[in-house]
Amino acid sequence: MLRKFMHVAVVASMITFSIAAASPASAVSHEPQKIVDQKLLLNPSGDKRVIVKYRPEAAAAKKASKKKYKNHKLYKHLNLEAMTVSQEELKELINDSDILSIEEDAIGRGAVQTEDWGIARTQAPQGWSNGLTGENIKVAVLDSGIADHDDLVIQSKVNFTDSTSASDIFGHGTHVAGIIAAKNNSIGTVGAAPDVLLYSAKVLGDNNYGYYSWFIDGIDWAIDNNMDIINMSLSGDSYSSAFEDACNAAYDSGILILAAAGNNSSNTSSDDPDRYPAAFDSVIAVANATSTDERNSSSNKGPYLELTGPGTSVYSTYNNNGYTTMTGTSMATPYAAGIAAQYMEKYPDYTVAQIRAKLDETAQDLGAPGRDSSYGYGMVQAPYSVPIGDGLFGQYYNNADLTGLVTTRKDDKVDFNWGSGSPASGVDADSFSVRWIGQVLPKYTETYTFYTNTDDGVRLWVNGTLLIDHWINQAFTEYSGTISLTAGQKYDIKMEYYDNVLDAGAHLSWSSSSQSKQIIPKNQLFAVLPAPAAPTGLTATAGTSQASLSWSAASNATGYNVKRSTTNGGPYTTVGTNVPVTSFTDTGLANNTTYYYVVSAVNSTGESANSAQASITLQTNGLLGQYYNNADLTSLVATRTDANVNFNWGTSSPASGIGSDTFSVRWTGKVAPLYTDTYTFYTNTDDGVRLWVNGTLLIDHWINQGATEYSAAITLNAGQKYDIKMEYYDDIFDAVAQLSWSSSSQSKQIIPSSQLFIP
Repeated sequence: MLRKFMHVAVVASMITFSIAAASPASAVSHEPQKIVDQKLLLNPSGDKRVIVKYRPEAAAAKKASKKKYKNHKLYKHLNLEAMTVSQEELKELINDSDILSIEEDAIGRGAVQTEDWGIARTQAPQGWSNGLTGENIKVAVLDSGIADHDDLVIQSKVNFTDSTSASDIFGHGTHVAGIIAAKNNSIGTVGAAPDVLLYSAKVLGDNNYGYYSWFIDGIDWAIDNNMDIINMSLSGDSYSSAFEDACNAAYDSGILILAAAGNNSSNTSSDDPDRYPAAFDSVIAVANATSTDERNSSSNKGPYLELTGPGTSVYSTYNNNGYTTMTGTSMATPYAAGIAAQYMEKYPDYTVAQIRAKLDETAQDLGAPGRDSSYGYGMVQAPYSVPIGDGLFGQYYNNADLTGLVTTRKDDKVDFNWGSGSPASGVDADSFSVRWIGQVLPKYTETYTFYTNTDDGVRLWVNGTLLIDHWINQAFTEYSGTISLTAGQKYDIKMEYYDNVLDAGAHLSWSSSSQSKQIIPKNQLFAVLPAPAAPTGLTATAGTSQASLSWSAASNATGYNVKRSTTNGGPYTTVGTNVPVTSFTDTGLANNTTYYYVVSAVNSTGESANSAQASITLQTNGLLGQYYNNADLTSLVATRTDANVNFNWGTSSPASGIGSDTFSVRWTGKVAPLYTDTYTFYTNTDDGVRLWVNGTLLIDHWINQGATEYSAAITLNAGQKYDIKMEYYDDIFDAVAQLSWSSSSQSKQIIPSSQLFIP
């Protein structure tokens, strides 16, 4: 789980009191500091509700000593207690050395705003049909209580609030309870897990607000009564370490905790402030989605979001034996709790961590791929769920003939009116085309009519049959075609479209005798691609310890695997997996080695054959220098790589083991010109020199001489490597050797290492 770094923010809003005096001895004693909530000190008058945390070793003895305070509350399983204190009594607590922290007893509320489509959306009936109804799973609803109702079986009710009734006066908790556990009978509605053992712990007062100490009391009770699941459709904006301790204790005791993410979103691109207890690591935070799988605009966003549930216009039980619809993360959370009960029934030996992982991995991904700040892992799904559609793959081309692929993306449905705008980044506003491919799943066994409405051309295939073919310039025009389909069977579907100029739009609908005409929805479409074609046009270019590869896009590819070998024809090792573009740089290569490359295309269906092979040979930059301990290129003493030939040794030795006079050097390698041009090569030596380029002897002055420059010209082609050899000897006194070049496109310079290569 992602760790929320909340402590820093909390400490920043608190005043720290040191227990020990500020003497040198106490300064090094590392006594824990007492944390006191700053809000308690802002108003010196009036009573204050507080939650106190004790040192573990002192908790048992200290708890009973605080009974003199008003509203005193003990917690059986936690080193905490709650109470109401005056300012003087607060000072007593601050001075108590056995107290670690004092927090304000903050207030939270039920996360409600202002059918039950959520049952189908979570596929709860798939669990029921396999015998999973939550039987014998104990679920505690920590809320405003649960009212007696003909559609609910309540095992017991407890009250931790200042209300005189353990029942639900406000109505929030009763609605939440029905989403989890309304009976599967002939009346009202049905919950996601209708046979759970339902318990009511009233922690929200009759106005739907409650103190954190009440929430902690409910959690403490749940631990003591061996609950399996806690549902908290409530949230507060104040962090409390005591509250987090209580949730952690419940989770560690084997209770799965789910909580509402909150309904306070600013609905901007940024994440919303954390809400509690949803933001605690030990709690599953649940977001609210609409019936079209969109995040409800009020549903809080943040990195702690873990799951999404149906939470908009949810129909459930209500007070006075009634039913109503409500909206909020409060409604989404019990859906997740009910599905969690099904998983607990299916996997009775699983730990809560394993159940949590199962919920995460089986959720249907929504929004950005993977876990995100709007939906978490996605829509919670019951055990034995069947796949739910995710749209079609759309391939967008920057011309009207379905060539020049720019991007492939997943479109929920084909229902676009782009007007005079671009349909996708990198695609022009006019003269573009799109191919949508995937599968369609009919709900009924009957004849379906498919409709296209486009401006301009369109073609549509279903199950390999061309139903619509009007590849012409035209204003918005609707066409239709019919085909017989079988319920529950997936059929291949492909729609091709092009836009010429001006307005652009494309819509795909269907109807049957049992289904009214509608845009084909995302849930009935499946993004399945045909197997991709093998890439073509692979090229490899050598660089410094790397190879730069490029190739042409392959049809139906969503990525590419790049493979390498040092043996012609393989076997190959994959060095790039699912590369999203048509280029790749392979780094960390060894010089003086030949590498062979192939590329394959991949998509969700599979992998193509390999491309044709391309190869490069990496060479070390510079020249090979052979150093001899006499003037006639005999008695080899040392061989090394020289970056270039640019030496002025004076009267010193050029290399270890070589005398400072009467030595010789032979440099060999290859030279690669930057331009196709006539190059002039220059030597500047003291003493003799000879130079060959491409086998031609350009300079030959094997004589004793002071530093003297010679030159000669030769025509070379850009990028081609030519053999080069320079021989030099020193007689006595100064020793100098330099090798330069120039051309009409390049000023005179020492030939750089980047253009020289070891043979």
